[in-house]
Amino acid sequence: MPKKVDHDARRRQMTDAVCRITLRSGLGSATFRAVAAEAGVSVRLVQHYFGTKQRLLEYTQRHVGERSTARLMGWIEATDGSPRAVLEAFLKSFIPTDEESRVAGLMYLALYTEGVMANAGKGTVRRTESQMMESAVLEQLNRGPLSSGVDPQAEALLLTALMPGLGQYVMNETMTADSAFATIDYHLNRLFAAPYGP
Repeated sequence: MPKKVDHDARRRQMTDAVCRITLRSGLGSATFRAVAAEAGVSVRLVQHYFGTKQRLLEYTQRHVGERSTARLMGWIEATDGSPRAVLEAFLKSFIPTDEESRVAGLMYLALYTEGVMANAGKGTVRRTESQMMESAVLEQLNRGPLSSGVDPQAEALLLTALMPGLGQYVMNETMTADSAFATIDYHLNRLFAAPYGP
C-alpha cells in the first residue's frame, strides 16, 4: 500500500525553509534550489508543489500569517471582550516580543517589500493584509464609545499605518516592546471615552 503523504506538512516544510533562508541571507536567496537543499527535498518536488517562486512566496506569506493569527486569537481570548481590550490585544500582537513574533515581523517586512518592488510602476493596488487590518480596527472602534470628535475611519487608517512602523522600531531596537506598548495605550486612551478610556 503506498505511503500517504501529508501535502500540507510538505508545503510547511518548504515554507519554513524559505523563512530560515530569508532570515540568514535575504529573500532573494530563497531560490528553488536553495529551498530544496534547506528542506532536504528535491528541486523537482518544490516545483511540483509551487510551480513558480511567486506561488511559493504567497504560500509562505499565508503560512506566516496563520501563525500570527493563532497568536492574536490567544491574546484576544484572554481579554474581557470589550472593544478597547480587543483592539489593544490586536495592535499589541504586531509588536515582536519573542523569537516567533520577531521572525513573523521580519518575514512580513521581507514579503511586503518584495510585493511592493514587484508591483512598482504597474499601477497595481494592493488590497490585502493592510485593508483587512484596517477593517478589523474599524470594527472595534465602531463598537465605541469613542471620545468626542474621533473619526473612526480616519483613526482606523492611522492605526493601520502606525503598526508596521512600531514593529520595525522594536525589531531594529530603536525602541523597546514596552515603549511600543505604552505608545499604543496612550493612543487608545485618547480614542476611547469612559468606561474604556481614562
